Amino acid sequence: MTSTPPPASPPAAGSDEDTGGGAPRRRWGPTRVVLTLVVVALVSMWGYVLYLAFGPGRHDPIDRLADTSFAEASEARCARALDAVGELPLADESPNATARAGVIDKANADFRAMLDDLDRLAARVPVAGDQRRRAEEWVSDWRIYVQDRQNYADKLRSDPDARMLVSPKPGQAVQVTEWIDEFANANRMPSCVTPGDV
Repeated sequence: MTSTPPPASPPAAGSDEDTGGGAPRRRWGPTRVVLTLVVVALVSMWGYVLYLAFGPGRHDPIDRLADTSFAEASEARCARALDAVGELPLADESPNATARAGVIDKANADFRAMLDDLDRLAARVPVAGDQRRRAEEWVSDWRIYVQDRQNYADKLRSDPDARMLVSPKPGQAVQVTEWIDEFANANRMPSCVTPGDV
């Protein structure tokens, strides 16, 4: 006589077994809870960073001038100087170092004329805090850079292997070009960053 097995008992309440028809329920163990909290924290952190970078919480750069007239006029003047320098032969188009030095001399003359105009523009910046001082200091930094260019041109005439050396910002440990470019970028003057012609 064959005996039939007893029917299987239903799964106990709260067990992980399939209750029929649906996916098995998963328990929230400590590892899963910790990982979820980490993901939520990272997403929240990056959301806050993006809010500060692009949203209403964004602060203007430290070097941004409150009056935009200087930046607008300077950008136009720098663009004219770049156009003039762009007409000069490139470095690889000069037959020798002496000829290359002559090209740099001409470019430097264009930049000095530009700086004379920028000096006049900086003197018109409304006196509000240190706004004018920052504009005038930026023009002074540019003059240091042009003198570095002139020193390079002078060295080229006696040493074809001379290298362009950039002075540090007075009282700082970084090159003056970093400050020139930072101020120009902060005030939306792309034509006023240090040129790449040398």
